[in-house]
Amino acid sequence: MNSHAWVVPIVAAEHFVVATRDTGYRSLAAAVAELVDNSIQANARHVDILLKEVDSEGSHTTILGVIDDGDGMSPTAIGRALQFGGTNRFGDRSGLGRFGMGLPNSSVSYSRRLEVYSWQRPNDVYHSYLDVDEVATGRLRCIPTPRRARLPNWVAPRGWRSGTLILWTRCDRLGRLRSETLSRRLHVTLGRVYRHTIWSGARISINGVAVHALDPLFIDARSAVRGATSYGSPMRYEVVGFDGRPSVIEVQFSELPVDKWHRWSVEDKRQKGIVGGAGVSIVRAGREIDYGWYLFGGKRRENYDDWWRCELRFSPSLDELFGVTHSKQGVNPRTELKLMLSPDMEAIARTLNRRVREAFDRVKRLDTPPHLVTMTRQDALLAPPASLASRRIASNGLRYRLEYKALPEPDFYTVRVERNSIVVCLNTNHAFFSEIYQRASETGGCGPERIERLILAAARADLEARGDKERSHAARLRRAWSDALTAFLRPR
Repeated sequence: MNSHAWVVPIVAAEHFVVATRDTGYRSLAAAVAELVDNSIQANARHVDILLKEVDSEGSHTTILGVIDDGDGMSPTAIGRALQFGGTNRFGDRSGLGRFGMGLPNSSVSYSRRLEVYSWQRPNDVYHSYLDVDEVATGRLRCIPTPRRARLPNWVAPRGWRSGTLILWTRCDRLGRLRSETLSRRLHVTLGRVYRHTIWSGARISINGVAVHALDPLFIDARSAVRGATSYGSPMRYEVVGFDGRPSVIEVQFSELPVDKWHRWSVEDKRQKGIVGGAGVSIVRAGREIDYGWYLFGGKRRENYDDWWRCELRFSPSLDELFGVTHSKQGVNPRTELKLMLSPDMEAIARTLNRRVREAFDRVKRLDTPPHLVTMTRQDALLAPPASLASRRIASNGLRYRLEYKALPEPDFYTVRVERNSIVVCLNTNHAFFSEIYQRASETGGCGPERIERLILAAARADLEARGDKERSHAARLRRAWSDALTAFLRPR
């Protein structure tokens, strides 16, 4: 065999790029985070994620971009950035990236075409691209030589002296989600993932709207939602890193205020990240790379565990110990790490679980004010509401419960029935809540109790409506009452 004629590429590019599309990013936010990582590592202080809806030939798609004011790239650096594994920071553990896979890997996972614009001096922009279809058909075998170009017309000029724009121009894996939905989901996840970055002064935005930092521990005063308390001091574990130098792992716990937040509706708890939030936020180099039930030993996850939190922080020199994936969206802790951390973390998890149970027991005993107990007892003397006559009603009367929530409708209260309970939700957006109910609560006395009795009686009367016609009429009366209250309480 003639060795000089033997030319077999290590990678079959036309197959590799197509197969790489199924790498398996957990979400759009995880893929976009790869681009944000690159911006931050390029010393950007402003990162704006762009979402632009486009209708072409009867089909709807979204163009996604990330533009920053970082250092920018030379034409040679653009070429390397578009390569899989082509980076001048390969193996570097001083920042967020290590492998040079993030830009092309995340991009082709959601888009069939990736475009890069970058400049190191004003008005000196270079452009190149990577196209999945051109690679798959053999038309594109090398990264196109970067050439001078202008930013797309729809990208507003920002006047930054240097920077980079990444565009996903043929996003075929976003489904039919509109940009508003995509934006809302990105805000929540990126606010948590980059909370430390935002607190350090960087500005991340989506279509110009700032992403606010979200602290899963709910203890930082700069977070959008806060009110939890730290449980003990952070635990510190010193280990030897990849470079042979000592490195520190920090683990911090917090307790959420059951007594203050347990009355929130399930929807509010979910929106604020309480429901389903049990676990540990694993933070690498100031950036969350995973969130889940890790390192708690034999402790099984329960609903009560939503009410305490944990954050674990480590540096990239410990990547091997944590089993960090090249996409930075997961960990696979090694046995020695589990042996080191799990005994302490499991013990605290069990203690906090017990404390949450005890807190809920306390609020259950205190949660039903005496006047609501009296109303339940007196309710047994009344005939069941007409709309519930066919249901099985407890012989000791209907129970009563109050909730407080910002409602989209203008009604100052809503009513529903859950089992044997009448649940009335006071609309915190309505003038009645701020001008009457809250003011009565602040002055104390019997005012709030009497108002609650009045509203609960009205709500019970609402349940006399039978059939769609009567229920519609009752709803119109309540709406008219609400509108009149708004007019009388907040005159122009």
